[in-house]
Amino acid sequence: MGEVVSRGRAYEWSVNRIAEAIGRDRRTVSRVVRESAIPPAGTLRGNPVYRLADVVDAMTARQSETAGPPSIDELMPQDRKAWFQSENERVKLDRELRNLVPVEEAQREMSILAKAMASGLDSLADMLERDAGLPPEAIEQVERVTDALREQMYQAIVADDDEDAARA
Repeated sequence: MGEVVSRGRAYEWSVNRIAEAIGRDRRTVSRVVRESAIPPAGTLRGNPVYRLADVVDAMTARQSETAGPPSIDELMPQDRKAWFQSENERVKLDRELRNLVPVEEAQREMSILAKAMASGLDSLADMLERDAGLPPEAIEQVERVTDALREQMYQAIVADDDEDAARA
């Protein structure tokens, strides 16, 4: 006849019973209990019993530590195809939401910005001479500084092009 146990002890099970309940080998459950240093919750007929929640938590923690996302190369062909299709759909959605911008459009926008900046730098000395009445020495200094800035912008653009060419 069955034994009546309190509600608190209802989920204190032996290693064999836990292994049977979760569909694992008894040796695997024993190893997890030993490696996780799970203390026995008591004894039943001279054998240690463990809280089911403690053992399941330890097993789950071990699985999450060892199981990372699978490599694409390890997937079955149909799963790999589904993954690539989902990535293509994600890229299309990002493009529609404008999270991704085509390279040509980004280059065009940067070109417009650089031209506007260079034009402003070109006319800065004339505006300062005409509107602020700066002396010729100050205008020459402004022209030297703007020329240096324009050269610095050019060098940054050329260096970026060189890096892109090296990557390709």
